[in-house]
Amino acid sequence: MLYRKKYILAKIESTYGTDPTPAGANAILTKNLQINPQQGNRVGRDLDRPSIGNEAEIATSRYTTISFAVEIAGAGAAGDAPGFGPLLRACAFAETLVASTSATYAFVSSNFESATLYYYHDNELHKLTGARGSVKFNLSKDAIPEMQFTFTGLHNDPTAPALITPDTTAFQTPLPVTEANTPTYTVDGYNAKAESFSLDIANNVVYRNVVNSESVIITDRAPAGSLSFEQEAIGTKDFWGIAKAGSLVAVNIIHGTTAGNIVQITGSNVQLSQPSLSDSDGLSVMNMNTLWTPTDAGDDELSIVFT
Repeated sequence: MLYRKKYILAKIESTYGTDPTPAGANAILTKNLQINPQQGNRVGRDLDRPSIGNEAEIATSRYTTISFAVEIAGAGAAGDAPGFGPLLRACAFAETLVASTSATYAFVSSNFESATLYYYHDNELHKLTGARGSVKFNLSKDAIPEMQFTFTGLHNDPTAPALITPDTTAFQTPLPVTEANTPTYTVDGYNAKAESFSLDIANNVVYRNVVNSESVIITDRAPAGSLSFEQEAIGTKDFWGIAKAGSLVAVNIIHGTTAGNIVQITGSNVQLSQPSLSDSDGLSVMNMNTLWTPTDAGDDELSIVFT
């Protein structure tokens, strides 16, 4: 079996933990795809015996984890969901489609959706049902923007079925992060000469196996990340003062310039902290930690809009 021969399919479940049978059109274009098929708790029996040495353990539960990267790009047409839309939905985002206009993803705090993921490794199939996860975003200069997903799902024994041909035509060719391709990067309204942006949604994903219930649940989130941009004079923009005051500011990033391949990441209550300086090509670069917070209304720490 060849390690390079691997791909996944992902489809939202109508009923939690029930396989909706993904098809080729549900394929996800991934990088660095890795799976851990048999995770879970194991216990020893601690039996008394007349000799020393190990004794076999008993698995009390089994679940599967999977991780991979997906390039950030649009859906191909404004108003369509991007090919990775089901992944965001299974990470506690709600999807709102406006025909010919936009696809928006915003947080929810209840009624979390789940997905079934098929992982094909050469001629072998591993299934994750009832899967939920978290995602990290990264946009760095001269690089392809990416999302890093991690999912936990209910364990299913591997099988060797007939292969399904993956169809990844829903995935658009990504644009590298450059001055031309990333027209907007503002922090508190200031046009930052930016090098990078990262954001970890940091969902708390928990596998639970109790009497009458086996599930993967999301119990909390703590979105945080970092910004890196060229340092400006205090008289131009006093980021030192903003960080010291603990002010909540807006962060707005738009990547892409052509309809159907534009993504906007926005937060209106972002706290900046722990500024530091580093060298980049001889220029002074300011690095800031970010904490993305909601308003009293809730679930509005972040919005991701594809147009």
